[in-house]
Formats: sequence, C-alpha cells, structure tokens
Amino acid sequence: METTKKLSNLKLYGAGHAAGGSYHYVNIKGEGIVGEGLQSERCRIFGTGRFLGDAAVNRFRIVGESEVEGNLSAGAITVFGTMKIGGSLQFREMKLKGLAEISGHAAGDHCEVKGSLTVKGDCETERFIAAGCIDVAGLLNAGEVKINLRYDASRVKEIGGTSIAVKRKTGFFKRKEGTLSAELIEGDTIYLENTNADIVRGKHVEIGPGCKIGKIEYQTSCKRHPQSSVHEHIQI
Repeated sequence: METTKKLSNLKLYGAGHAAGGSYHYVNIKGEGIVGEGLQSERCRIFGTGRFLGDAAVNRFRIVGESEVEGNLSAGAITVFGTMKIGGSLQFREMKLKGLAEISGHAAGDHCEVKGSLTVKGDCETERFIAAGCIDVAGLLNAGEVKINLRYDASRVKEIGGTSIAVKRKTGFFKRKEGTLSAELIEGDTIYLENTNADIVRGKHVEIGPGCKIGKIEYQTSCKRHPQSSVHEHIQI
C-alpha cells in the first residue's frame, strides 16, 4: 500500500535562507531567500522575499517586496507592495495594489491593477482592469479591457479585445491627467479618452475628449468628441 508523503512547512523569521523544493506552506516574516525550484500550495510574505529560480505557488500573497528570478506559475496572486519577475508570469487571478515588473510575458484569466504594471513582453488575460499606469512592450490582449488613467503616461504597443474602454481620472482636484499611447488599438467596441494612437480599428468606435488619432477604421459606427483630433477615418 502506497502512502502519500506529507509536505512540510517552511517558516523564515527575521533573516533566513532555505533550499528550494516542495512545501505545503511558506511563510516569510522579515527577509527570506529561497533556492531554485520552489513548489508550494501557499506562500505569504510579510517583508522581503527572494526566490532564486522558477517558482510554482497556488496562492501567493505579498505584503512588502518579492522577487522571483525565474518564471512564476501561480493560481491567485495578491500584492500589496512590489513584485518583480525575472522571467514570465502565468496566473489565474492577480490583484495588484502597488508596483509589478514582469521581464517576460504575462498570461492569466483576471488581472486587476491599482498602481503600476510593467510587462516587457505580451500580456494576455480574459479580463484586464487597471487604474494607474501600465507599460506593455508587446500586445495587451483581453476579452475586456478597462483602463482608468492616473497622473502619468501609459504605453502599450498594441491593444486587442472585444470591449476596450480607456478613461481619464475625474475628480475635484486639478492634477496632471494620465495619457495612453499605442500604435494599434483593435476591438469590437472601443471608447477612448486621453489616448494617442496611430490606428484605431473596430466595429463601434467612440473617441472621447483628449485624443489624437492618426487613422480610424470602423465597420458600423464612429463618433468623435470636439476636443479630440482624428487625421483620417474610413468605413471598412
């Protein structure tokens, strides 16, 4: 009769170092370094956590700072602080309140950002909701894209999706408004504010205030706010 080996827990308090491997539960309070090849059902960081290679965690919670030098595969990720991934990121759900930098690609089901997200490759999710600043060097592809711009310049090379909405922050206080720059924005239903884009292509396109668009290619409808400029628009 075969028996299943019970996984041990890993607890690092203060400053500590541990080998990689399989653990049930990883808890870091203070400063912790974990070797290559971490596999864990749950990992919580209160302070600073560094992982020297690839890591696979079902539930990953960060309150403070975390760095994964390789790729990270995770189920649910919650970040209150900063997260840096040296490779690519695969996730089911990510909620970010703070700052995250992904050196490779990012892919998952649901991504919610309040703060700053940088992806140096492509970013692909079913739902992408952001309030703050985003910088995606490649393609941002999602069924639903909602971006609320805040006080800084966001950049995405290309955006693709079924429903795309980019809006500027509104409020009582007069501050510098955020902007979005893109080479191509393509979707079925598109609404844009404070956006500079070379090409916008979609079925239903509405250009709100503060936009500079080179060319619009639309199938069914196209609207433009008087405070925006569009160099060319054609029905295809």
